[in-house]
Amino acid sequence: PEWSYSQMKVIIDSGIDYAVANKRGMLPGPSSKAIDLGELAHMFVLGGDAEIFSVTPYSDFRCKEARDWKAEQLAAGKTIITKDQYDSIAQIVDNIEGHPMSKKLLKGENVKHEIEMYATAEGVKLRGKADAMLVDGDALIITDIKTTAQFDEWKYKSMRRHYDLQAATYSLIGSASTKTSPSKCNFYFCVVETVAPYRVQYHHAGLE
Repeated sequence: PEWSYSQMKVIIDSGIDYAVANKRGMLPGPSSKAIDLGELAHMFVLGGDAEIFSVTPYSDFRCKEARDWKAEQLAAGKTIITKDQYDSIAQIVDNIEGHPMSKKLLKGENVKHEIEMYATAEGVKLRGKADAMLVDGDALIITDIKTTAQFDEWKYKSMRRHYDLQAATYSLIGSASTKTSPSKCNFYFCVVETVAPYRVQYHHAGLE
């Protein structure tokens, strides 16, 4: 019954009627699932069911052996990725884990991953899922991983994509969930480039 950030931003872009229809599952979804390097990055950095992905040993699926292998993987509910895609995600994960801030914000002691959060604001039930959460004394730190192929443009596009709404919502929900002061909640975006050279940069979301 709760509203999430990703659902609420649809209200801003497309209106409440479209957002409610989308929330209720009344709109058609995509015809096929595209390979999402961001989803892969989340799984390999934060943990998750990485076994749902299979690396294909074939360059294409024109021969019967390759087609049979593909059918077997799809029947098992797996998403097929290429060796190049696997190599890309491996480099992305290495760069994330090698960033000095990751040692505290993503991989540090007492950091919890993929934490469900709930709160009520102005009578509206809200929920969120923090990629990483750390209670540091009386302060709260929330970190969200964002992937982009346009790394240098991210700081300009973040507002158009309503990431300010996400930072504000998660700070509110996280503070309520952990009973910490909202003024002592620090929200970070870990921005990761999905094309070479796979740069990583942390952005702190200030209250303003």
